[in-house]
Amino acid sequence: MTPRITPLLILVISPLVIGLGCVPKNKKAASETEEVMPSQREAKMLTEQPAEDGLIRQEIDLNGDGRGDVFNYYRERSEGPRALVRKEVDLNWDGRVDVQSYFTASGEMEKESMDGDFDGNMDWVDHYQGGKRVLSEVDTDYDGRADLWKIYEGGKVKRKERDTDGNAQVDFWEYLDDSGAVVKTGRDIDGDGIMDERED
Repeated sequence: MTPRITPLLILVISPLVIGLGCVPKNKKAASETEEVMPSQREAKMLTEQPAEDGLIRQEIDLNGDGRGDVFNYYRERSEGPRALVRKEVDLNWDGRVDVQSYFTASGEMEKESMDGDFDGNMDWVDHYQGGKRVLSEVDTDYDGRADLWKIYEGGKVKRKERDTDGNAQVDFWEYLDDSGAVVKTGRDIDGDGIMDERED
């Protein structure tokens, strides 16, 4: 299962949502009555005020409907510019946050949660170390619990672990080579969380 929201999409919209990036202004319309599409409107900061944990919350309207679509949370620092701690984005403008990104003090991505089917529940969580993705937790059946874990090495998925029976315990393993092909698998037969069968 691949969520509709991907990290690549986040990279594409990041210039709009970190700080007060702007969507290009509408070029000369073909007619005076032509509707200006959301992507052609200029982003507008609605508010900037104190939030929880001493953070500063910045609310940005990307599509011109008067409601916030992007919420940046900053921490003021005595030395240097303020640091972006968390970023939340409503991608489909339904009033609910679809992406939550968390950053370290040095500005590197630490965790990113995504609602791939826009139902209000986060079903894909990526974890990062040193700015590199190391683990993805995925809820493939949308029951509110992760049942697929992807482990990365060098930016590539090297192992997948699955909970195939819904008991919140891994019972199937896949090991992949650098091309993404499965080279061996394993299965837990007796439900003790330990691999019993292995196929090379």
